[in-house]
Amino acid sequence: MTRKLLLVFAASVLSLAAVAQQSGPMLMPPYLQAVTAHSVYVLVESSSTDTVFVEYGPTPAFGMKSQTESIEPTTNSTFVHNIKLIELSPNKEYYYRALQSQTASPSASFRSAVLAGTPFRFAWMADCRSGIAVHDSIAKRIGEARPVMSLYGGDLCARSSYASFKEEFFRPLELALIGRVPFFNAPGNHEGWSVNTKAFTQAPSSASGTQDYFSFDYGDMHVLVLNTEIDYSEGSPQYVFAEKDLVSSTATWKIVIAHKHAYSAGGHGEDSDLKAMATKIFEPNRVDMVISGHSHFYQKNFVNGIYHLIIGSAGAPLYSPSQEWYTLKSVKDYNYAIVDVAPESFKMIVFNDRGAVLDSLNLSKSPEVKKSKPGAPEGFRLDQRYPRPFNTPSSIVRSGTPKSVLVQQ
Repeated sequence: MTRKLLLVFAASVLSLAAVAQQSGPMLMPPYLQAVTAHSVYVLVESSSTDTVFVEYGPTPAFGMKSQTESIEPTTNSTFVHNIKLIELSPNKEYYYRALQSQTASPSASFRSAVLAGTPFRFAWMADCRSGIAVHDSIAKRIGEARPVMSLYGGDLCARSSYASFKEEFFRPLELALIGRVPFFNAPGNHEGWSVNTKAFTQAPSSASGTQDYFSFDYGDMHVLVLNTEIDYSEGSPQYVFAEKDLVSSTATWKIVIAHKHAYSAGGHGEDSDLKAMATKIFEPNRVDMVISGHSHFYQKNFVNGIYHLIIGSAGAPLYSPSQEWYTLKSVKDYNYAIVDVAPESFKMIVFNDRGAVLDSLNLSKSPEVKKSKPGAPEGFRLDQRYPRPFNTPSSIVRSGTPKSVLVQQ
């Protein structure tokens, strides 16, 4: 990160934080949800149901305009406006600002989603809760890494209350981040699938036909977002959707995210319903990775060809991990991840809140593997060394699916 970019990010934090204190119906800066290659949602919390307009375009002069599509109430008698920006071009920077009742937010920018074949970077974070100093540090570091979107693993705050959302999640550094980096959230048990969670998040349209759980494609990656706050047992509507979704996806990289985890050594332990889903749905359809939070540590588990990663504390009190036969590595520390995805590679670096590298995972697929059908033998290359992020040559071990693993201390 150059000094110039750091100064720009710091200035955006101050500018956006100022909006949260200003008078007028908009109660905090606008932020971004459900980005695709051709659209994105801008969410604006307001004390009024008066229409919110968003000016946007590929230059700071904007040129296009959209307005409130729907409104979700919070438990504090405020209203979250959902404004959909359409007719975007893929992988392009857009500027935007929100307007309501003669009040305008500062201008911010974001990048629309890429199409298959284009590399991109995303971030992962989960379990912020009441650890606001750690959350602040991680939000700042994610911003400095400049991802184009983020996946969040729930427990954004300690309770489902309006005050908890505002005091613990919607903090100045987080608002600066999500004002330019859209995020997708898998709800956690602390915020729950509550009135406020539903108001403050917006899912993209998908074959699920619901906001409760969904999927989307971003570049060469397909993401299934599970909601472990509603029924996901075998035969449930969510289970049926997950199976149909993964069967139909032909994306190179298949990722599942959820708050709870199928496999965990220590912490909250294993979840039998998610284990059944992993065995009967994820494995036959060649999911590459399942990422979760819930247990407050970092852990890399490997079961039947799938990495089950717990990246589970961006502030929540730390747990002590233990060890199971499937555990490759565990670290008791705060954590988040930065991931670079390309057509033939998937490179993840896991950091602590101070920026130290905890672990890395580098997967790659040949064109032959990408074209093969689900259930066919999958070869991949695995890098489990710990280089500095993305700027050091990596040492690759060519391998098939490992038959045994070693615990790395």
